[in-house]
Amino acid sequence: MFVNREDELEELERAWSSGRAELLVIYGRRRIGKTSLIERFCRGRSYVYLLVNFTDEARAVKDLVDQLLSQVELEFKPQVDGFRDLYSLLCKLAERRRRLILVIDEFQRLHEAGGVTILQEFWDRGFSKTDVMLVLMGSSVGVMEDIGLSYSSPLYGRATKVVKLSPFKYRASRLFFKSWSPEDRVRGYAVFGGVPGYLRLVDSSRSLKENIESLALRGNTILREEPITMLTSELRDIDRYMAVLEAIAQGASTLGEVAGRVGMKTSDISKYVRVLERQLDVVERYYPLLSEERGRARYRLSDNYMAFWFRYVRPNLHLLELGLHERVLERVMSTIDEYTSRVFEDVALEHMATLARAGEIAFTKIGRWWRGGVEIDVVAVDEGASTAYFAECKWTSEPASRRDLYKLVSKSEEFPWRRGRRRDVYLLYSRSGFTFSGDSEVKLYSLNDLEEHFDHHKPQVQLD
Repeated sequence: MFVNREDELEELERAWSSGRAELLVIYGRRRIGKTSLIERFCRGRSYVYLLVNFTDEARAVKDLVDQLLSQVELEFKPQVDGFRDLYSLLCKLAERRRRLILVIDEFQRLHEAGGVTILQEFWDRGFSKTDVMLVLMGSSVGVMEDIGLSYSSPLYGRATKVVKLSPFKYRASRLFFKSWSPEDRVRGYAVFGGVPGYLRLVDSSRSLKENIESLALRGNTILREEPITMLTSELRDIDRYMAVLEAIAQGASTLGEVAGRVGMKTSDISKYVRVLERQLDVVERYYPLLSEERGRARYRLSDNYMAFWFRYVRPNLHLLELGLHERVLERVMSTIDEYTSRVFEDVALEHMATLARAGEIAFTKIGRWWRGGVEIDVVAVDEGASTAYFAECKWTSEPASRRDLYKLVSKSEEFPWRRGRRRDVYLLYSRSGFTFSGDSEVKLYSLNDLEEHFDHHKPQVQLD
């Protein structure tokens, strides 16, 4: 099942149809679906796919030539001793083909070996004069951004498209949980997140509880070790990074709080957070809406499964190693709704975004907001119409009441933007429905309403 990625496929189609040489940089974290995307796009077209397995130039080049010869018939066996010979051979191949897609996957592994600098020379005087569609893919987010976007990169200004693959939102992720109840679909998204490589492991014919035990808690499974594997492949001295991630997963949201839990100075902890945010893309920094002031930033784990793993798996590894899966599973299921409540806010924000795309509401900025002891789950503003939208999310077994609405109204009075001169609209999201009715200024959305909405706006699904 190939889900979503309509926008990315459309970008690739535009590049294919341009009639000129194209240099695309496609990147995203491990298991995000880069290879699946390019395989889907290349079907029925002339292409060569090369995977960089080594960082040493000699070993990498020999391996890449072997891969090339397994896909392309040449009149003679080439003598290739380095990147220059390799790129020269690929250029000649591109010259012979009318329109060729040439994919080099895990390209960041050639960065330190000089493969990027030499490629720039061959792009300028060789590839750019052919009909080639050169696609450089990589899973090291920071390195690939440096290659594609950094002013200091040899390829700066040469890339015709830079595509970052992000995890699925709830709208697409829920399709992997088709047999579950609406409540368990949201819980499942809170646990397994939106990384396609994780979602494909879920067996929706079994319960959420059974999937958590079999995929996350038992040994010898991909997801049980995935965070450690990912961090080890990208970082050195991972113990500090692990401690930082666990602190954030357990509720520390500011640099000071993280430093306090880890036992380090705030000035020292910032470099670890910066790497996790910019290089690995697993930590998200966010500010109160309209208030991006220094010192007001908060941090959270941007990947749901990573948040789940550091909250439930890592602290209980000693029990899991002893085979006490049921004890850990009991802890998970007894607090899973508390854990899911944060993710329900993300689902509500996504719902508001799709409402805006459908023209049902309009806003120019959206995010979370807090000041002092007042917090509002989602706030959006329409600057042109002087309208503010305030949303509260209730992931409880009890229906939301007018008392919940009055609390939201009270908190909205603290929001300073155009106070007294704006129109206020309130949105309540409730897992269990409502005890009252809404109107034009008060919009009510139950979990069933959200399911109907996302069913109507679900992404494309292609079956092999």
